[in-house]
Amino acid sequence: MGVLWLLFTLFFGVGFFGFGNGFAMLPLIFQIVRDHGFLTADEFSRMVVISQALPGPVTINAVSYNGFMVAGIPGAAISIFAIVLPSLILITIVLKFLDRFRGSGSLNAVFAGIRPVSIGLIGTAAIMISENTLFHGKLLSDEWASKGLAYLEPVPCVIFAVVVVLLLKTKISPFILILLGAAAGAFLI
Repeated sequence: MGVLWLLFTLFFGVGFFGFGNGFAMLPLIFQIVRDHGFLTADEFSRMVVISQALPGPVTINAVSYNGFMVAGIPGAAISIFAIVLPSLILITIVLKFLDRFRGSGSLNAVFAGIRPVSIGLIGTAAIMISENTLFHGKLLSDEWASKGLAYLEPVPCVIFAVVVVLLLKTKISPFILILLGAAAGAFLI
């Protein structure tokens, strides 16, 4: 019961204080799972990839995976409930007062301040995932100078580059690109 309460309190906090989409919440989730020893950085990167490949929001998939790894099905269920509950509470409160503040300059200013924070959190998630996938260590480190191209993971970098080009130059669905990337990784790595 203690581990379920821990999962609830941790993910309720992420759900309450996390702004933006699921990728903006990933750094918060990573910090929690790392600090509590639930998953290593490598395991977390794999979890993010699995969470993206599955249908549904990445945050829900990520916390359910982590909850399952820590406490089985009850851990997954409590983690999902905990991450969703703050949004349900806040939306209920906001809907009650929305008409009163619809044209509020202060409210618009708050949202204008939240947008760059969300972008920063998404960028942090991208750097964290790339460090565990494309590089042999930290993205911003002195090892770049000494190791040069040997610092890169060649096969994942090629897969990444091909997917970026296909995403920008074609109309292939991101879902199809995820499946193609998964297949390439399965055969080449």
